[in-house]
Amino acid sequence: MHWLDEIALELDRGQQAKQTGNDGKARTAARRAAGIAVTQLQNRVPEKRYGADAMQQLRGIAEDLSLPEDVRQAATRLQARVSPDFTSPSQEPLADARVIIDFIRQALDL
Repeated sequence: MHWLDEIALELDRGQQAKQTGNDGKARTAARRAAGIAVTQLQNRVPEKRYGADAMQQLRGIAEDLSLPEDVRQAATRLQARVSPDFTSPSQEPLADARVIIDFIRQALDL
C-alpha cells in the first residue's frame, strides 16, 4: 500500500473514532498518520532524523526550529500526554496531523 493511502486510512479511522466519541483512538490514529508522513520525510531527506516511532518523531518536529511554527505547534499538541482528567492539549488531533502531513507533502513536492 502506498504511504499516502496508509495516511488516508489512518485519518479515516480517526474520523470514525471521533464520531463515536472515542477521542483516545482518534488521537492515536492522528499520531500514526503523522508518523507515516514523517517516516517518508526521513527516508527522502537523510538529514531529517526525528526518531523511529511516531511519538519520537513528533517530539523531534516540535523541537526543530527550522520548521514553521504551526507545524511545530501541531506536533507539540499531538505528542503531549493526556492529563489525569483525560484532557489533551490537542483538541483537534486530526487537524493537527493534517498540518504536519500537508507540510511534509509540500516539502516532498507531492
